[in-house]
Amino acid sequence: MTPLGEKVRQKLTVDEGELSDWQLDALRKYIGLTKDGKVVFQVERSKLSQRHRILLYAIGKYLAHEAGYASEPYVTVEELANELGLRFTDTGIKCSELWREGILLSIEKGYRVLLHRAVETILVELTRTERNA
Repeated sequence: MTPLGEKVRQKLTVDEGELSDWQLDALRKYIGLTKDGKVVFQVERSKLSQRHRILLYAIGKYLAHEAGYASEPYVTVEELANELGLRFTDTGIKCSELWREGILLSIEKGYRVLLHRAVETILVELTRTERNA
């Protein structure tokens, strides 16, 4: 490998399974996790769109699994609807939209969040929303 290639590996290689500290700190403004794997919203849910509630919950569930708090890293439409107080059909439609955007991955038992894409998307959108408020 060339010296440039080695520098590129050292400086630009990221582990897609990892989130940076600033991303976790930014998420902490919106969600927290209990030791039994529940996702707790740190902001009033009514101030968030359905899309943002679903994304934040799915991210939280995935991170709860990573922390050893939840047994599964995925969410179901039923779980999202129940936990977020949304209508089942509306939740299914939003999940399908997020799947088409490549943010959620459809699996046999539900949806799994594509972590980096979801975190980048939600943080950009929430920052934009806050600026426009």
